Amino acid sequence: MIRKNGIILIDKNEGFTSSDTVRLVGRRLKAKKTGHTGTLDKFASGLLLCLVGSFTRLSSYLTEQDKVYDATIEFGRETETLDPEGEVCGEGPIPELSEIEAVLQGFRGEISQKPPVYSAVHIDGTRAYKRALKGESPDMPSRRILIEYLEITGYKAPLLSLQIACSKGTYIRSLARDIAYELGTVAFVSSLRRMKVGSAVVEDSSRVEDIGEETGVINDRSSMENLLGLEGISVPDAAVDDFLLGRSLDTPGFLPETADKEHYVCFDSLGRFLGVIRNQEHRWSYGMVNGALRD
Repeated sequence: MIRKNGIILIDKNEGFTSSDTVRLVGRRLKAKKTGHTGTLDKFASGLLLCLVGSFTRLSSYLTEQDKVYDATIEFGRETETLDPEGEVCGEGPIPELSEIEAVLQGFRGEISQKPPVYSAVHIDGTRAYKRALKGESPDMPSRRILIEYLEITGYKAPLLSLQIACSKGTYIRSLARDIAYELGTVAFVSSLRRMKVGSAVVEDSSRVEDIGEETGVINDRSSMENLLGLEGISVPDAAVDDFLLGRSLDTPGFLPETADKEHYVCFDSLGRFLGVIRNQEHRWSYGMVNGALRD
């Protein structure tokens, strides 16, 4: 019997960690394995992609997706964690709207960003936040990120509302910090809500308290192609068992004649999700196999 196996869109509540949220979903579904595709801070709410069963192996593909956030930045105060849960560690002036508008252009497009000290980034093999909790000040390496969209949706000083579309690896807390520093002041993110991950939107999500054993999971062809952002191909019926057992991908007729993409998402003739294959230097290999179909 195939257990729950797929993706559930969750609207995470404020005050819960992402890990706590997916564990609760797992208990409600009586699922052996659950995971997620990108941490939302405890103080934040919004869209969390919960992976159930063998779909936990898709995490690396789904974490690559762009994100959209609604954020509120409070100017004039900075906290150690750059969010409402930290102790206030600095104060500064409140900027005018015209000043904010003038500096935002410098934060659109590809920019360099340092993650917050209180983050899960590994520094010399240890999570940065664990070092910070010990009183250390780890040197956070800069990374290149892409801010595709950054628009003001409201300003009632000292609170600035923004909508942000950004690439993987973007820290909204760091963005708030850097905008404030450019303005000659300080700030922290007072609220954060994730609205979109790739093609998935929070409007299609469910609250954790509404999840039960009867809750369906996403695993159909159209949804999987959209969520993964990959082209789908059909595996011939005669090759499905070999696919699920991870055998050679050289079966005649298995791959499209012009397989020019790095990854494909695969389905059987019934539209069931089989897994992901990848092309590395003209050699095909398995990225992920939906082993639950072998049960």
